[in-house]
Amino acid sequence: MLAERGLVGDARTVLRSGVEGTIAIYALHSDAAFVDRLIEAHHYNQRKAARVLLDDPAYLAAYRAEDVAAMKAVLASVDAMEKAKGAKLRDVNWADVALKCCPDLYQLMCRSLLSDGTHTTLNTLDRYVLADTKGQITSFKSAPGPEGLVETLSAACLLFLWAADPFAGSAGRPDITARIKQEVQRFATLPGAFPNMPPKAA
Repeated sequence: MLAERGLVGDARTVLRSGVEGTIAIYALHSDAAFVDRLIEAHHYNQRKAARVLLDDPAYLAAYRAEDVAAMKAVLASVDAMEKAKGAKLRDVNWADVALKCCPDLYQLMCRSLLSDGTHTTLNTLDRYVLADTKGQITSFKSAPGPEGLVETLSAACLLFLWAADPFAGSAGRPDITARIKQEVQRFATLPGAFPNMPPKAA
């Protein structure tokens, strides 16, 4: 819907989030214990957010006493988890996860969308300006535009194919896996198709 309305930069941001979700699907398919890592990361980040507020008086002053008590309870709870586990809790490093279970998806699609779908780069800024033949900015774009639309829709289609693959593997449906590969090959023949990256067998 964002792409249809010419909001290509916003569409690519959503796709970047979709890629990370797909990486998680692959990780959960290949390692049943990965859900425990997600739970651990949840508690790790809860404590991290509470510490940011508790350690800065300027932030803390804006909260009620019961909110502060709740933050301190989070700290105590997560500290107790670490003590019981005998090890520090960790966040999920999505790059490491992706390189282990679906490196092609990360290296080709994720990095492409990072270039203007998440971080501020010259590519990002270029979507909002018009330049002359010398590369000098002449005006700002104040309306949606079609630049990058075909590539963005192409990436969206390919992402859906990638995300379906681990589900087919988990369900024990090699017929669906084979069909996905056929569709990826068909996809590669479309004009302006995103670089062809067939999903690995899940």
